[in-house]
Amino acid sequence: MKERKPAAPSALARILATCASQAKDYGRCIAAKVPEIEHNMCSKEFLALRACMQTAVIFPLLRK
Repeated sequence: MKERKPAAPSALARILATCASQAKDYGRCIAAKVPEIEHNMCSKEFLALRACMQTAVIFPLLRK
């Protein structure tokens, strides 16, 4: 029987690992506001997470 090579981590897994701190901050902010969540309530944390994720997606493409 052939041995399988370990699968490369998915792009989502790589992004979440890279941005774990920002994701945790955003999740903590949202969780603190439940059930009275409103639009833009955690915008500072969301923008930090979005910027991290965009960098995690774009940076590897620029290195090629």
